[in-house]
Amino acid sequence: LSTLATLARQAVLGGAMGVAGGALATLALNRLTLPGGLHPLFVIALAVSVFGITSYLDGSGFLAVYVAGLVVGNSGVRAYPTITRFLESATWLCQIVMFLLLGLLVTPSRLIQYAPESLAIALFLIVIGRPAAVWICLKPFGFTPPEINFVSWVGLRGAVSIFLATVPT
Repeated sequence: LSTLATLARQAVLGGAMGVAGGALATLALNRLTLPGGLHPLFVIALAVSVFGITSYLDGSGFLAVYVAGLVVGNSGVRAYPTITRFLESATWLCQIVMFLLLGLLVTPSRLIQYAPESLAIALFLIVIGRPAAVWICLKPFGFTPPEINFVSWVGLRGAVSIFLATVPT
């Protein structure tokens, strides 16, 4: 029961801090006059701040940053194209580094040993886990069911969750 209470507290606090952080980021981006190249760095600083404050308060920093990104991305923000271009480039760089690091964790001689469990987990996450999470996250923002289904089935799936699963190990 204590684990469920901890998860619930972290989810509620992460979601609330994400909404508040996203609203604050939107307000700050639209009110502050920054030189052109500083908007993306300001967004990253805000994301790191939301993560840190939420984690300090014993909430889910990852959820808070994700929700804040959803709020900012669905709001009218000045310098949106500049921010988007920079973050897309940073995302590709991080994905390259992440897959490189994941590749270094593989021991080829042990692949067959872990294949059955790994495939079962992957199948669950692909068919049930990701679509459910996408529906929960996108439905409140007014996306239509076909749009939500599309987002559920495209893009890199599982890279972040795989990477985060290596943290405890």
